[in-house]
Amino acid sequence: MKKLSLSKEYDLLLKQNNICRLNSSDIWAYPNFPHQIVNNYGWKIHISAVLTNAIDIAQRFFNLNRKKCWDFKIIASISELERLNLGYYGNSQVGKFITIYHKPQNVLETLEILHYYFHNEIGIAVGSDKSYKLNSNIYYRFGTLLSDIKNIDHRDKTLHPFKDAQKIPDYDLQHYHKLPSRYLILKVLKHLGPSGVFLGLDVKFMKKVIIRYACKYFNIESSNIDEADRLLSSSNILNTNEILKDSGFENIIDTFYLDNSVVIVTEFIEGESLDELAMSNKLSTLSLKERLNIFNQILFLINKLNKLEISFRDLSFSNVILSQDKQAKIIDFNYAISKSGISCFAKNSINPAGTYGFYNPYEQSIVEFPDRFSLAQFLYFLVYPDTYISFMKNIDIDTSYSEIVSYLKKAQKKKLPKDLLNTYSKLIHGKYIDKLNL
Repeated sequence: MKKLSLSKEYDLLLKQNNICRLNSSDIWAYPNFPHQIVNNYGWKIHISAVLTNAIDIAQRFFNLNRKKCWDFKIIASISELERLNLGYYGNSQVGKFITIYHKPQNVLETLEILHYYFHNEIGIAVGSDKSYKLNSNIYYRFGTLLSDIKNIDHRDKTLHPFKDAQKIPDYDLQHYHKLPSRYLILKVLKHLGPSGVFLGLDVKFMKKVIIRYACKYFNIESSNIDEADRLLSSSNILNTNEILKDSGFENIIDTFYLDNSVVIVTEFIEGESLDELAMSNKLSTLSLKERLNIFNQILFLINKLNKLEISFRDLSFSNVILSQDKQAKIIDFNYAISKSGISCFAKNSINPAGTYGFYNPYEQSIVEFPDRFSLAQFLYFLVYPDTYISFMKNIDIDTSYSEIVSYLKKAQKKKLPKDLLNTYSKLIHGKYIDKLNL
């Protein structure tokens, strides 16, 4: 579309939404309601755009803002946007297509909503701001607010968030172009191009670590949640005080950006996964009481997560490590979700997730805590490890869900003892169980 046509369409869009300049010399346009800003300083958010997607971004923002009612300003014309992005009003203003003045307590929620809403859009980098979670057109910073309504903000490069400002986890993450010298890669455990898991060495403390990374846009869902977002979510959950203090969960060491990827570093846990123990027939050598004790440990940990309103959607034998003293640890929180915070993914609908045999995708959207279904399967396979081996030998990446259900029925023909069957039945329907009486 020619620039003249873009300009006319943009002007019409602003007019239709009752957005106009305060005076003819103003480069900004404003909605026709009084501004609600009361603080001199705070977080503010910028949405970036290029000439060719400005109209679409503006229209989508107006549609969203009918529900959200954020205070904002927007560039007054296409020609002003061109000047802005060329640095005509100073390099610090480049990219600031829309400025949002949200309520101080809602900045993180607003960033999350915008991140997924505009996840795949292209924008101009805002040099004075931070990109939110590697987003191409959502930026934020801490700065002046009141003076910015009528004037171009003269940024204070030394200004940092005040103590009473809402904490944004993304703000404290470091950005690197190469792996910090603190970490050495020792072995590739899993590598899928845009994501991977490595065994590493933390040379600062001379301890082995697990290094996970994921590139932006890899393994993306229809709701725009990608693998990088899931890693950031797992970092957020693992940094929760209640989880940091519990030895039953893997310990997180570091989180940072590496170019267009998210990297998290967690402790290396000495031991074997229950999958490894089962497939090598070592799990069968443990007494039933020992195996049920493992179940009670996992039940306690999942119940703790549920009380924190967190659901661990990928509970399986592969994500539990058993130490030599038979202490269980849950690892890999990528698919865990929360009812609040970063790990609720702005309350977008999310795809079912889990490990074959341990989840029911049809019930995940209707059951409050789908990890209880996983606990039921966990219990069955611990009682009968041979059925786990039989089931897993029939499964590969191309197996359909209907085939999985069929193989599962064939493998799980043995009946559980009566007392355990009652627990299994409750869990399979998403009910809470405190513990097994051994």
